Amino acid sequence: MKKPFYKQWVFWVIVIVVGGIIGLTTENDDPTDQADPLATEEAQPAVVEATPEPTTIPTEAPSIKPTLQPTTAPTQAIAADKVPLSKDEVLAYIANLTGKTFIKEVKVGTDSISVIFFKNFKEYKDANPNSGIKNEDYVDYFATGDQINKLLMQETSRLFKQFPGTETINMTIPYDGKTYSVDLTKGAVESFYNVDFSTLTSNEIWREKISDPHFNKENRQKFVDKFVTIK
Repeated sequence: MKKPFYKQWVFWVIVIVVGGIIGLTTENDDPTDQADPLATEEAQPAVVEATPEPTTIPTEAPSIKPTLQPTTAPTQAIAADKVPLSKDEVLAYIANLTGKTFIKEVKVGTDSISVIFFKNFKEYKDANPNSGIKNEDYVDYFATGDQINKLLMQETSRLFKQFPGTETINMTIPYDGKTYSVDLTKGAVESFYNVDFSTLTSNEIWREKISDPHFNKENRQKFVDKFVTIK
């Protein structure tokens, strides 16, 4: 009886020879070919793209663009003494002046005010036929004390204070066959009082600088002697 093939010595010789050939073949293979693809990818270093350096180094700091200026100058506030007079405002104020009842006409220019009184009681009555004022009232008003001087001095000064844009004021008061008038400039009146009208910013300053020291009979006469014309 024959032995099984795998128990024969020839079988084992063949096994040994084949195993050696396989071993030699395995040693010649590249080990990286057998590596895990994922592991290989993880092992590769990350590629970082470097930002290219400038080819030249600036020698100066970058210039700063100047702020553009407006082509037109901003609107500036107009000084009070440069504002043209408002006729409505002047008339509204004069309606409260002393002697307003006998004022015939008021003329208002850009920087001038002219106040003209009725030349006599008849002219006043013709213009105001419904007025209850009598001739005696008219005479008593102008003849009492130095009423005309008060009007010419005090009321013109108040107008200069109230309206800084006023450069000239004239006032004409006809009475009893004579005409009393003043033709004033602001500069001349300021010189008389020794004051700048632009500083009279409150009633307290007005009283301190003007009315208390000057509005008296003696100083009114000085004003008349300097400024009033009688024809």
